[in-house]
Amino acid sequence: MKSRFHRLERLARHTAFALIVAAAAVSVGAPTLSAANNLKLDHFWCYIVSSQTPQASPTVIVQDQFQTATVSVGEPLQFCNPVQKTIGSVVTPIVDITDHLTMYNLTTAAPLPTPQTLIATNQFGDTQFTVDKATTIMLPTEKNNLGFPTGLDHYLCYPVNGPSVGQKATLTDQFQTKNVTVTKPAFFCNPVAKTFGATTTRIQNASAHLVCYNLRLKQSTNSRDVNILNQFETDIFTLTTTQLLCAPSTKTLVSP
Repeated sequence: MKSRFHRLERLARHTAFALIVAAAAVSVGAPTLSAANNLKLDHFWCYIVSSQTPQASPTVIVQDQFQTATVSVGEPLQFCNPVQKTIGSVVTPIVDITDHLTMYNLTTAAPLPTPQTLIATNQFGDTQFTVDKATTIMLPTEKNNLGFPTGLDHYLCYPVNGPSVGQKATLTDQFQTKNVTVTKPAFFCNPVAKTFGATTTRIQNASAHLVCYNLRLKQSTNSRDVNILNQFETDIFTLTTTQLLCAPSTKTLVSP
């Protein structure tokens, strides 16, 4: 199996495609925090895939609320567990213990014809982003024979920039409990329909989006092997450090 420690560096390079954006206050007509809290979608704690079995690059057709594109999917970057998030006395429990996602690099991805500006709303508040090109896709994935996440969408993710949230939280997943600080946003993710071969996986929850944030925490040196199964592959991933927390979010389109 081939080392994948360069994933973190590659992921950082992908974020350079995003336009520089600023935080924005709630605008007229923006969704409320209660709407974001009722999406029935988990938070996800993502771990860097440091080792896996190389696979052929599949070509898929993706269709989200911004574009339809034919893309080539590269190697797995991160594997995401459902996670319980606690801030102060507020506990956001896991919705479905089978919900897992694998984030893959897109080796080809068409830019949007026109950049899109939106307001994302979640438990961390409201932030305005401008997106112009998707660079990763997230696939529902079965882990260690827990059962396939049948109610979970695919997600097409766009790099974003924005101010640091600076929020301290406690995260508990199937691996560990850690105190973390949620920092800058890295990706905004739309639910996406994906056609792979003759199979089209349709969007189930069009209102549920994800915003993925970088984390600051004391990293563990432990590595973990997980058996995974999704529409692209069956494999064993070796997971190392953690990088992202993805929060369920609603979206209001600002422009064009």
